[in-house]
Amino acid sequence: MRHACGNVPGNGADGPQACGRAPRHARRADSEARAAGVMTGGRRSARALVIALTVVTATAALTSGCGGNSTADALQEHLLSASDLPAGWSSAPVNPKSVQTTAPCLTSLPANAKGITYAAAGFVQGTAIPTLGEVLATGPQAKPRWRSLSRAMAHCRTATITIAGKKAPVTITPLSFPRATTTTAAYAWTFTIAGIHITDDLVLFEAGKDTGYLTYSDLGTPAFETVQAFLAAAVAKARTGTTARIPAEGSISSAPVRTARTKLGVVAYRAVGTGPSLVLITGYGATMESWDRLFVDTLAQRYHVVIFDNAGIGPTQALPAPLTIDAMASQTSALISALGLQRPDILGWSMGSMIAQALAVLHPHQVRRLVLCASWPGDGTAIAPSRTAIDALTTGNSPKVMSVLFPPGQAAAQNTYLASTSSYPPAPAVAAATVTAQGHAVDQWWAGTDPAGRQAATITAPTLIADGTADRLDPLANSQTLVGMIPAAKLTLYPDAGHAFLFQDQAAFIPLIESFLG
Repeated sequence: MRHACGNVPGNGADGPQACGRAPRHARRADSEARAAGVMTGGRRSARALVIALTVVTATAALTSGCGGNSTADALQEHLLSASDLPAGWSSAPVNPKSVQTTAPCLTSLPANAKGITYAAAGFVQGTAIPTLGEVLATGPQAKPRWRSLSRAMAHCRTATITIAGKKAPVTITPLSFPRATTTTAAYAWTFTIAGIHITDDLVLFEAGKDTGYLTYSDLGTPAFETVQAFLAAAVAKARTGTTARIPAEGSISSAPVRTARTKLGVVAYRAVGTGPSLVLITGYGATMESWDRLFVDTLAQRYHVVIFDNAGIGPTQALPAPLTIDAMASQTSALISALGLQRPDILGWSMGSMIAQALAVLHPHQVRRLVLCASWPGDGTAIAPSRTAIDALTTGNSPKVMSVLFPPGQAAAQNTYLASTSSYPPAPAVAAATVTAQGHAVDQWWAGTDPAGRQAATITAPTLIADGTADRLDPLANSQTLVGMIPAAKLTLYPDAGHAFLFQDQAAFIPLIESFLG
């Protein structure tokens, strides 16, 4: 096989150092599967820059150390724990020294008063981001100290943050947060590091005799409802030592993996959002965790988005050999029927776009509109990836693998994608036999031996075709051929974007999707 992408790095699990008592084708597809596995190392470089955000903004100004006495131990019991959080979150030991901040507006604060005890907890969803941090303080001077900090923060507009030795300027903006009796101030700290745009929401609060702050860091702007839910739980826990489990945040990465019993076997899927249904079909060798979380979550603001594992991946039932694109399309059809989605919109990426084409040919009554990302014709005219791109995928070298998904000079897009996909809980590795079977299926599609591949002219669903002009896996001529095969199809290309253009240029592509789907 020459390769039809979709591979995504595996998840790691290690976090920052602890402080005190913080809570616990090749031509052959199996070579490509090994190449995907080593991408874990590439993810770590991005993760190292963001994992430290668990307790970020004012730690240096507020704390002089972690726990270590009976008061701190008791205070620790009033912090949030992983069992209080939505699925996918775990404890991340906190090291305040891993993040340093310099904010001129805070230099007027007096030195820490004696008698104040602090406790800190940190959490991470998946392996890197988003992160959640909490600090609690108690003692006779804790509330005056907190109120001084709140007054000082009201004049803060800029700061400098240092993470893993890298410095970045910070813009500080007051948040229009509902002023409950427990909240004294809320601010958004926004900065860019290694090309990754981070916003950290900082909320200072008072809870009974204690004071504290909560930080929630994410790519882009955190959802207000999420921060509000975390804050309410933190205040309740600080006051009473107990709180109800926080419900799921409405993110695809925290949505549970469910299974649907279809006429072609069990299919594993996740779903998020409300509105018209939009089914996303992923690519070669990939799990459903290959989807960029921000891409899916943004679409979920308008659509009921469903992602799933293709045949033989995760809990999804394998299909009889030899595996074909047409067979995977029929299993996708069976999932649509089992979930009662009627006539959803369909978006396929890479090999998933071939499955989407076959679905539109074989089951036209189940496709309202069709979006094909980085696709190939299936009539025997497809141009396979270059030998250079194939070799890059088989080196076992993570940067080279990523270079096939993103063009040179797009390190920021790479890092953001890696950070975004790292928010999923770890997924089981894809079996080499499954990847090999998918490789043969793609070869057959390219060769024009799948019946659906030769019938693109029968597709009646309005179709949008899109790709990056610098896609090393899918030469531009394939999209140009395909747009001439599908009646009234539209083609949009993104300059200096590669096979993962839909994530690299999602700020432009998502509005186009929304406009096209209506």
